[in-house]
Amino acid sequence: MITDVLKIVTECLVKAGIPYMVIGGQAVLQHGRPRFTQDIDITLGLVPREMQKLLAVLPVNIFHPLPDNIEDFVHSTWVLPVEHCESKCRIDFIFSITPFEREAILNSREIDVAGVPVRYISPEDLIVQKIIAGRPRDIEDVIGILNLLGTKVNLKKVEQEIGSLAEQAENPEWLDCWLQLKKEL
Repeated sequence: MITDVLKIVTECLVKAGIPYMVIGGQAVLQHGRPRFTQDIDITLGLVPREMQKLLAVLPVNIFHPLPDNIEDFVHSTWVLPVEHCESKCRIDFIFSITPFEREAILNSREIDVAGVPVRYISPEDLIVQKIIAGRPRDIEDVIGILNLLGTKVNLKKVEQEIGSLAEQAENPEWLDCWLQLKKEL
C-alpha cells in the first residue's frame, strides 16, 4: 500500500512542478538494507510560505493534513504531516531551506516504482543526512548502504560534504563520526 501512496503523491508533485526527493526509511529501502518503515518522508524544493502550492495539489478526498493549525505548525516545524485517508499512511512533507537540501534535490535519482518514476535522494546525500542525524538507527542505515553499494558510493563526495557542513555548523563530531565509521568498514 505504501507503494500506491508514494505513486499518488509523486504524481501530484510532478504535475504541479514541485521539486522533491524521497528521503528517510523509504530511501534506505532503495539504497541500503531492508527495514520496517510505515511512513514516507519527502523533502520539497519549497519553503513554508509556499505551502499553499503543496496543499493545492493534494486531493482533499485522498489526503488530509494532521495538524489542526496547519500554518502555525508548518512555520514552526518546517514539516507538514498528512495522512492518506484510505491506508492511514503518514507522509511528512519537509520544506527545505539549506543549500545542501536544494543541491540534494537536484542530485536526486529517478527510480521506477511500479511503473512510476520517483525521485530518491542519492546514496551519498542520504549518508550525509544520516550522519548528521546521528541516531543509532541512522548509523545502522549508513552501514547498510555502504555494505550494499560498496564502491558505487562516492566516499570522497560524502566526506567533503560532511566536512563542509560540520565546519559551517561548528560541529566536528559529524566528521569524526564519519571518519570512525569509514575506518571500521
